[in-house]
Amino acid sequence: MRLLIGAQFYPPIVGGEERHVRNLAHRLHAVGHEVDVLTLAPGRDDVGVDVEGGVRVIRVASAATRLPGLYSDPGRPHAAPVEDPAIARAAGSLIAERRYDVVHAHNWIVNSLLRVSRQHATPVVLTLHDYSHVCAVKRMMRDGSPCPGPSLGACLRCAGATYGSATGAAVTLGNRRGMRARVAGVSRFLAVSSAVARRNGLLGGPVRCDVIPNFIPDELLDPIERLAAPHSGGGPIVFVGDLTPDKGVPVLLRAYAALPDAPELVLAGRVGPVPLDLPRGARLLPELAHGEVVDLMRSARFVVVPSTWPDPCPTVVLEAMAVGRAVLATATGGIVDMVTDGETGLLVPPGDEAALCRAMGEMLDPATDLARFGRAGRRNVEHFTASHVVPRIEAVYTEVIGDPGPLRAGVVTPWGAVP
Repeated sequence: MRLLIGAQFYPPIVGGEERHVRNLAHRLHAVGHEVDVLTLAPGRDDVGVDVEGGVRVIRVASAATRLPGLYSDPGRPHAAPVEDPAIARAAGSLIAERRYDVVHAHNWIVNSLLRVSRQHATPVVLTLHDYSHVCAVKRMMRDGSPCPGPSLGACLRCAGATYGSATGAAVTLGNRRGMRARVAGVSRFLAVSSAVARRNGLLGGPVRCDVIPNFIPDELLDPIERLAAPHSGGGPIVFVGDLTPDKGVPVLLRAYAALPDAPELVLAGRVGPVPLDLPRGARLLPELAHGEVVDLMRSARFVVVPSTWPDPCPTVVLEAMAVGRAVLATATGGIVDMVTDGETGLLVPPGDEAALCRAMGEMLDPATDLARFGRAGRRNVEHFTASHVVPRIEAVYTEVIGDPGPLRAGVVTPWGAVP
């Protein structure tokens, strides 16, 4: 097949979604498909075409980047909830020239691909990595707690607090318009977790949605028979991710501070806007290369993922399991699709620092068999590898080529129907 993948971010911009898109593009190329990636250029000097391992990466400047002050981080220009004319022009030229079999978009860049794809009768598959189909701020959080559901007044207030009142209103109303266009123009929705499918309101809608999770490369798996034992004598507790409140970092630090005789807590990731008050025993590392992150997890007693928001499908869970590490995580978002409480690790309620402290103590108890958790996680994570997941995506491509119109409503997952 000839495929166009659209993504607002792509390496060298670093993050779980970016890594997923790159891994998907390269895996599809490796199994014989022609793959182009259309993505946003972080700056004007980045506009152009590169070829990376056989995958063409086309970086374009969006019209929105001409608006100074629109982005909190100019190096991460976001796709808009409605069509961006510059991206649409670039996509239209590519589709007309290359005659793709399928366009596979990720999150909001789809809004700039729908019209031009329809003009060329090219089916569009949309993977949702967050809650942006219904939520203008993409996170489904309101006043520090999981949002009970969208409503115009609440969404306007929430987006106004995030973007400023005028921009927030424009983004909210634009996303509502974009949602109607997505439902009308997308041939198949993919959601990275059951939570993403459910919270985006894709149950019972007019377009079918499959839950197909993020994946890790097969080569990341450590052989089960050679898994290193957890470092019970001196290995740290490890956190990897954005160092932000939504990732549960303040809750983790308070819970850790209350833990008696605690081993070192090592945190690695991007520092957020809120200053961190590190307790004694906690150490912050600078941003690491991906290989260094994996090695850090191998050194851990266990890996902690204390997200307080409904984290869609955090790849760090899969990577920890790949190297045989037990995971202590919160029972929220897509984490519950990956971690089985008492089998591959422990789950606690999000935001409950007392429960998190007790669970860390249980994980540190010599009577807790962390190696058993690690082996179970390593076996389970095989279902989240490229060799298992990418063929399911290829099957979707084949189906939408054969029937690009709206399919029977419903959600199909690897674990059965979503309740």
